[in-house]
Amino acid sequence: MNLPIYQLMYVSTASWPLNTDELSAILDVSRAKNQRANVTGLLLHIDQGFLQILEGPEAAVMEIFRPIERDRRHFGIRVLVQQHVAERLFGGWSMGFDRWTRGEPRTADMFKITADAIENAISPEKAAALAVLLRSFYRINTGGGAATGR
Repeated sequence: MNLPIYQLMYVSTASWPLNTDELSAILDVSRAKNQRANVTGLLLHIDQGFLQILEGPEAAVMEIFRPIERDRRHFGIRVLVQQHVAERLFGGWSMGFDRWTRGEPRTADMFKITADAIENAISPEKAAALAVLLRSFYRINTGGGAATGR
């Protein structure tokens, strides 16, 4: 019997402006850990915040998330979604990644929704829908994968 996929989505604020090398190091470690644990997902660096979706076996997702909660590179972690789902949204990516900045036309609407989530101005129902919206956004705008999705 297949267990349902556990999905966790959170937002947080970066403790300092992270440069490209720091973000690359985060991604390298995340991708290796996630691949070993059968966890997939997406990490967005948005202005000075993060939105991350982790999905996989519940125990594995929580094992990945615990050190994230203690990571000093960000603060104000707010879990938006914790649910079991029938299938993965980002099954092809050990950790897809994108970096958004304010004012980019392609991400303006998504930036607003995510900024609202960081500021705790989004309902749990809208937060769950945000994960599905992100998958659709990447399928439409990238032909199925983020520029740096792996």
